[in-house]
Amino acid sequence: MRRKKSSRSIFRDLYDVIERQRREGRPRLIQLESLTRRSRTLTQLFQGTLQTWLLATVRDDVNGKLESITGRLQLLVSEMEGFEAQREELVVWLADMDARLSEVDQLTRNTCEKLKQLQVWGCFDMTYI
Repeated sequence: MRRKKSSRSIFRDLYDVIERQRREGRPRLIQLESLTRRSRTLTQLFQGTLQTWLLATVRDDVNGKLESITGRLQLLVSEMEGFEAQREELVVWLADMDARLSEVDQLTRNTCEKLKQLQVWGCFDMTYI
């Protein structure tokens, strides 16, 4: 037959078990705290690296788009300058034609002679008449 353990003995056994588990758990707790600190450090490094990479990617994308837009704008400005030069040439040509037509209009000759004079100046092509 078994003898009953006293309450004191039971509590002593429980205390010994708890102390043993505490001694065994302390190195693991220290290791866990070290791993937690390391994890936080790595997380911060990763976030910093990821942010840097994302910013570089966005910057490169924006720079590419800006270069594309700048190229198109330069092309449009170049075309506009060409159109402006043509407009200035047309203004001079129209002023010259206006002066020549005024001269022809002042001629007292008949219409056929006026057309011939315009043809001499290169203002009128008689092949269509």
